[in-house]
This record gives sequence, C-alpha cells and structure tokens, in this order.
Amino acid sequence: MADTWNVMRYDVHPPDFSKIGAADDVELSFAAFSLEHAACGDDVLEVRLGEEALLVWCMACAVMMIFRPGEL
Repeated sequence: MADTWNVMRYDVHPPDFSKIGAADDVELSFAAFSLEHAACGDDVLEVRLGEEALLVWCMACAVMMIFRPGEL
C-alpha cells in the first residue's frame, strides 16, 4: 500500500507563469521536448553549438530542434 500521508503533507504551490521571460520560454520548450522524447532513450542526441545554443535530435522520431536562449 502506498504511503499517501507523506505525499499529501507537502505544501505545493503552482508556478506563476506571468513572470516567465524569454529565456524561461526556451527552458520550457527544452523541458517539453525532453519529456516528449523520454521514452526514446539513447536515440536522443544533444550537441552543444557554441556558448548559447543546443541542438537536440531524436533519431527515433526524426525530430531535430535548436535551442538558443539569447535569440528569443
């Protein structure tokens, strides 16, 4: 049986999305991509492109994205 008492006693506050800036949009996009392709496992490749860019490629789904927090 699950220990629901320990789970229920945490004080959780939802995030305030009105304070999210452009850099946070990129972080949320990257998080969404990561969660969407989590089941793909080793088929996801991440490559750093310089100081401010990250290329992410899911070979299983044939999807590629570049995340640049400074250019939004």
